[in-house]
Amino acid sequence: MHPPTQHRHSNLLLLSLCTVPLILPVFLAASTTACLGQVSTKSPAIPAGWTLSPTPAENSEAMHCANFSQQQQVWLSDAGTLQIAQLPRRAKPIPPPELPPGAMLQPGMAGYESTLKVQDGWLLGFDAGEFGGGLWFEGTDGSVSRLLEENVHGFVETARGVMIFAGLAHMMTDRGEVLIARYPIRVDTKLESLAPLDGAPEAFTKTSPDEALVVTTHGVSRISSSGAHQALTRSMFSLLYPNSIVSTPEGTIYVGMRLFVVRLLPAPKPGEYTEQWLVPKGCEKFHKEGFTCACSNQSEAD
Repeated sequence: MHPPTQHRHSNLLLLSLCTVPLILPVFLAASTTACLGQVSTKSPAIPAGWTLSPTPAENSEAMHCANFSQQQQVWLSDAGTLQIAQLPRRAKPIPPPELPPGAMLQPGMAGYESTLKVQDGWLLGFDAGEFGGGLWFEGTDGSVSRLLEENVHGFVETARGVMIFAGLAHMMTDRGEVLIARYPIRVDTKLESLAPLDGAPEAFTKTSPDEALVVTTHGVSRISSSGAHQALTRSMFSLLYPNSIVSTPEGTIYVGMRLFVVRLLPAPKPGEYTEQWLVPKGCEKFHKEGFTCACSNQSEAD
């Protein structure tokens, strides 16, 4: 199976599944699971082809070396099985906006695009980095309004409204926020601030009808459409550019980023997690060679 297409326009959200206990093949060995909020007391096996790595210190040589590595993307199969694949190192050029039929290009619509069909029109979000961004509503009746002047990274639909993940990380700027557009969404809709973030949002996934996980430049948080929010871990991810986050059926959270995959294991105390860093086997030691982070295994290094 190939990883999902990596571009904002599709606004793909990887949903966590609650299934009966099963054997998880391919990338992740099995662990006993139970639905209805029960968390397995047995830690899941390390994904095949991966191994534990010491947590790199902020501004360490290991962290800076990893910045020159390729991206590791995580997602779930239809059966809820963890999948990991390496993304191409070279970034693709930002495509021109592809607006829905009938929508008109407005000044400021540039950069990565997120679109969402709502009852009476479209939400159109844009993120052009330091060059700006914004959120527009374009109604099926031709009405248009700009709802937000901030970089928009994407949407999550909930029972209470649409979560909007916004923010920017550039040089000394690092900010993030989750807002919500309550139903019905129209040209005069006023956005509400739902929760502050500890940094710019990098990736997110819907985990229930009213909750989502978001990984920022500084960690992982759980956000509810009621406004409740909880930081699950604090880590300096800014140099590693997280690209994806998932929650497996047994409740383990995985984050894909440059070189590393970080996973959060549910702790015995509800709401707490144990953070682990994983690297591909054969990359237990690594060092920078020019503009590449080169790997070697432990035996070779010794």
